[in-house]
Amino acid sequence: MRWQDLYIAGLGSRFPDRVETAEEAIAAGRYTARDRDTSGFRAVRVADDGEPGPVLAARAGRLALERSGLRGEEISLVLHAYAAHQGRDIWSPASYVEMAVLSSGAPAYEIRQGCNGGLSALELAASHLTARPDARAALITTGDAFHLPYLDRWNTDDQMVYGDAGAALVLSTRPGPLRLLATASVGDSSLEILDRGPGPWTRAPLEGGAPVDLAARKRDYFDAEENEFAFEEVLARLRKGSEQAVGRALADAGTELSAIRWCVHTTFPGPVAQSAVYGPLGFSREATTYDWALDHGQLGAGDQIAGLDHLVRSGSPRPGDLVLLYGVGAGHVWTVAVLELTAEGQTQP
Repeated sequence: MRWQDLYIAGLGSRFPDRVETAEEAIAAGRYTARDRDTSGFRAVRVADDGEPGPVLAARAGRLALERSGLRGEEISLVLHAYAAHQGRDIWSPASYVEMAVLSSGAPAYEIRQGCNGGLSALELAASHLTARPDARAALITTGDAFHLPYLDRWNTDDQMVYGDAGAALVLSTRPGPLRLLATASVGDSSLEILDRGPGPWTRAPLEGGAPVDLAARKRDYFDAEENEFAFEEVLARLRKGSEQAVGRALADAGTELSAIRWCVHTTFPGPVAQSAVYGPLGFSREATTYDWALDHGQLGAGDQIAGLDHLVRSGSPRPGDLVLLYGVGAGHVWTVAVLELTAEGQTQP
């Protein structure tokens, strides 16, 4: 979808103070040197008990709102995306974020699309602002904190390491630092089995008493005597979904991949990032935020928003530069956004 007159007016990200390095995790017996060398992850931020995902999201949301120059009452929609436990069971973290950031009565909704949650929310917010002529701005937040006994940040998934953070952006009809040119989403629900696994249903979280083990679910699926797709077919479907989402977003933006200067993508382990994301897309590692991401881990739903915030504040992009945001979440759903840095983008506080 090509968007008209939509801008990212403000960005914000907030990280806990505590840093846990891969070396510390190895010394504690929670990680291995082999996995560190393969994945490339160097460190993560670790939230305190009083910093669940919605608290981190609210901190980032207040920062993004301040940087946008908009008033809270100008926000007509709040979308909060996340992947991990939100500090309480059976409650509304999105409403907490709205109360903590705006308290203006804007409707607040949750987005549960895993690592693609932030970009899914961006596309939905763009639809909201386009469909409602009276709507001026929407707040998108992400917030995740990965803790035992629910999740083991160093071992829940193959080579993946999860870091805690909140990230936010304000999407507005008023000109701002980044113009949203286009977004595209593609789904392939046949791949949802990879994260569900072939095991039986459970009646409640942690029913078996062990942390969630996504790596084991994938192994169980591929090791089963009967499964719908072999490993090679899964890879082919993953490539197809990625190529379709990128192709549609570029076509709707009226540009080509060669014209894109920067790429911010889901934070994958090194071999996956190089072979399945920035490598096939033709980006050098220096044209991404990947090296920065290896010191923060995979941020649940927030990789692209936090990465974009880091990129803009680095001062590297120039007015007119095109930025490609790339996301994929369990299910699977791919979302790709194309942005253009405006002159205002270099003067952000």
